[in-house]
Amino acid sequence: MKKGIKEVHRDDHLQYWDRVLLNRNGMLSRTYYNAMVHYMRGFPDDESAFEHEHYINRIQFDQYAEIFYYHFSTVKDTLGQLLNVYYSMGFDVAKMFFKNVLAKIPDQAVSKAIMDFNVLTEITTEYRNSFTHRTPINYPDSRSTIDHTGDSLIYGSANHNFVKSSVIRDNMESTFIALAGLLDTLKMLLPQKIGGI
Repeated sequence: MKKGIKEVHRDDHLQYWDRVLLNRNGMLSRTYYNAMVHYMRGFPDDESAFEHEHYINRIQFDQYAEIFYYHFSTVKDTLGQLLNVYYSMGFDVAKMFFKNVLAKIPDQAVSKAIMDFNVLTEITTEYRNSFTHRTPINYPDSRSTIDHTGDSLIYGSANHNFVKSSVIRDNMESTFIALAGLLDTLKMLLPQKIGGI
């Protein structure tokens, strides 16, 4: 049976987004493993206990961890693009958002798998958003504060809150496992084989 132009077009786009997903998964994997290598070389969570050799390991871990969260969001967006094409949703590439795709997925099992993944990676998304739009989560927040209490203004010192490297490492590991689980689940649920899934 001959395929029509729309089916050929759809197949071409599925193959394209599949290649993009494979490449982005590769970049996510590389940054994950690079971060883990520097973490395992060792440095304490408490900077006051740092020795000279700890600094480079911490700097490299922080760099690769931040890049990991960027690549995590690109993998999610690419998966959204794939599902957009797979289910012929019609979202324009430039206006496709993962949450919009999720709302239009007709297959309840696929939708549930993605919702479960979103729950498992809520903190990951929060970390990514903090790195991208707010303060870096891995450095103490040394900004002063101003609190309004009635008619009084209280100027406070920095709270130095930050997420320890060990917590970031644990989150990266659980995210990596959750993503692998989602891709394995989608591979079983989507009837037409897509290479990277």
